[in-house]
Amino acid sequence: MRGRTLALGDPGSAFYASFRYILNRFGEVEFRHEREFGESDDLLRLVKAGRFDRVLMPNPYGNPQRLGLYRALREEGVPVVASDRGALPDSWFFDAGFNYDSPSYQPEAWDHPLSDAQEQAVTDYIERLRSSNHALESQGPRSAALRQRLGLAADTRILFVPLQRPHDTVVRYFSGAVDSLEELVGFVDRVAERLEELQPGRWKVLLKKHPLERERIRPGSDRVRYVPDETHVHDLLEAADAVLLLNSGVGLLSLCFGRPTFHVGDAFYGHPGLARAATDPHHTADAIVAGGAPDPAKVARFVHHLTTKVYSFADFETELKDVRGGDRQRITRHMEFRELRVLGEEFPVGGDRVLVVSPVIPSGIYRGSQSRVDMMIRALAASGRRISLAVLNTSFGGRASRDIVRELRDTYPYLEYIEVRRHPKFDKTMVGRARWFGLKAADGAALAPHRIAGLETCPLSFRRCVAQMCDTFKPHFLLVNYAKLGPVVPDDFPGVSVIDTHDYQTQFLTEDQESNGIRRHVNRRLYRLSEHRELRRFDRLIAINPDEKETFRGIVATDQVHFVPAFAEASGTDPELFWARDHDALFVASMSNFNVKGLRWFAEQVLPLIRGERPEFVLQVVGNIARAKELRDVRWKGVRFHGIVPDLEPLYDQSHCVVAPILGGAGMKIKVVEALAHGKAIVATPKALDGIGAVDGEHLRVARDPRAFADAVLEVLRDADHRRRLEKGARALHARDHSPAAVATKLDQVFER
Repeated sequence: MRGRTLALGDPGSAFYASFRYILNRFGEVEFRHEREFGESDDLLRLVKAGRFDRVLMPNPYGNPQRLGLYRALREEGVPVVASDRGALPDSWFFDAGFNYDSPSYQPEAWDHPLSDAQEQAVTDYIERLRSSNHALESQGPRSAALRQRLGLAADTRILFVPLQRPHDTVVRYFSGAVDSLEELVGFVDRVAERLEELQPGRWKVLLKKHPLERERIRPGSDRVRYVPDETHVHDLLEAADAVLLLNSGVGLLSLCFGRPTFHVGDAFYGHPGLARAATDPHHTADAIVAGGAPDPAKVARFVHHLTTKVYSFADFETELKDVRGGDRQRITRHMEFRELRVLGEEFPVGGDRVLVVSPVIPSGIYRGSQSRVDMMIRALAASGRRISLAVLNTSFGGRASRDIVRELRDTYPYLEYIEVRRHPKFDKTMVGRARWFGLKAADGAALAPHRIAGLETCPLSFRRCVAQMCDTFKPHFLLVNYAKLGPVVPDDFPGVSVIDTHDYQTQFLTEDQESNGIRRHVNRRLYRLSEHRELRRFDRLIAINPDEKETFRGIVATDQVHFVPAFAEASGTDPELFWARDHDALFVASMSNFNVKGLRWFAEQVLPLIRGERPEFVLQVVGNIARAKELRDVRWKGVRFHGIVPDLEPLYDQSHCVVAPILGGAGMKIKVVEALAHGKAIVATPKALDGIGAVDGEHLRVARDPRAFADAVLEVLRDADHRRRLEKGARALHARDHSPAAVATKLDQVFER
């Protein structure tokens, strides 16, 4: 399902939490609480302004506010997805309506002949259902001697009446000929009296209280009595000669048992050949005596429609809670879907579980590492895999972990579990500080500066967190980002451990020492040995650069190494819509040493050449590179720093070109891939294009020295046709090599059991 979905309610509610891992099936999901909309027009305006394709909600009749919104949406023709438990065991629906008001149950939707295979499948399903102990609500054990237990003679005829909960929405809104369960019991009393008139001594009317109700509604007739609470509903349906009810889901089971079924309320299964409406006690009793089972062919068609088009099926985890007024309520806490259908469309489920472990928060993106983790999460979820996330909180400003969890839940509502652990160096308590200094001392004794992973990079508390998540979530795959987090893999992890290397850190260290003149105190040989040791912890390695793939094949077995390039979603913006561009050039960068050095090279050697011919030229610099201490006191004419911005899209849209003046580093430059995804004309150094199969002049411009770089930028600015050719080439290269679709097969190979 594509497009945008507005979900009404709290993403942390039991309702959404119970199936959050399938929310990605609804496209891009945004949550808004129904209480935000004082009037239904407020919601309708938001749906229109936000270009939402549908609105998802729990039981629309759950409260008056939600019901008003539901009715307004339907009147305006806005697609609604209502969701709740279905009437068959283990069933759940995501339907275009709710219960009786849904178009899914109209005969034109289901009353069609079945093929032989379909008929056999539904026959098998009904037989399994009838012989099963499993029902919608908890029941007692089944009994083969029900009549004997109840003291009923073999020739006694039984009218079974299952009762519902007095305050159920279907009782309040779809009650039909009565206004309450008390009135229903009165209706049953009159039916019992009429049955006695028609066939004296032949009929017994058996009521069954709903399993969650504490009190019984007392019948007025002594010919009506309750069965013991633990009596299994299937035994009662087997023994019954007819079934009378309001509109309970038991009516559907009754049809499967082939019993004449009469509904007093508005029932979604009340159609010719299925259940019959009961509006008058005398006429109902007459019809019960006359008999007449439901049409088996129509029952088969209806059940086939429900089980293959309307209902999803899941294993439920529920909790029974006492609520105000002494009532009890069953809360669904988690569902493991075996079959998933939304508005009649079937989706694959049961995908492998993947626990993603990250040293960076993958939302609020301002670094390439964040973008990589973000895209991995989205791609794996889109492929049907079930994702959980563990993040090491090293955030600037010491943001609270609970706030980060809330942000991540908003960004990825389909994640099953999210754990964020603050790095212990941010613990401000005396005990925390003492513990942290002790760990640093232990790190120092273990030559931590010369190792890629230690207590600094991978604290013990975070290792314990990941181990606990492995025990709880039981992932098939553990995806770890960066070798510095290698120690999080539990020694007894039974699944497949995968490392997304992001880059070859030894190469990064080498260039830092030789090109940037920093980190010279680190022993490169010891560091390389430690990196190789961490890489060998994993069953599979992901290289982001094809050259690094070959390097890793010299460290671990060849078949363990996979190449998955940087990838990004294509921008939906048509560049031709932005005929008036406000910015000459854009540089998006974190405060990596290589970004800082590349910006200085551009500002000091390239920029004067450009401004010599185009004095008004300005480079827009975005990202936390502005926080780099090397640039704090540096200001160049023609360079404007923006810092971290909430949304890069407008800056990309309004820029004539993107520059990537990178002179060193490792991995693949994600900033270049993002610029390709936005369809931008790009001018880059060869180093910025490591691992990217770009052709100079076709996909972008490659420049090796300041004069060539300046000339390429000037040509893009002067020649609109040239710029448009490069923009078209950028989109083509992105679609070919760096889109989610382009890497899907590669990811499937990595995450294949």
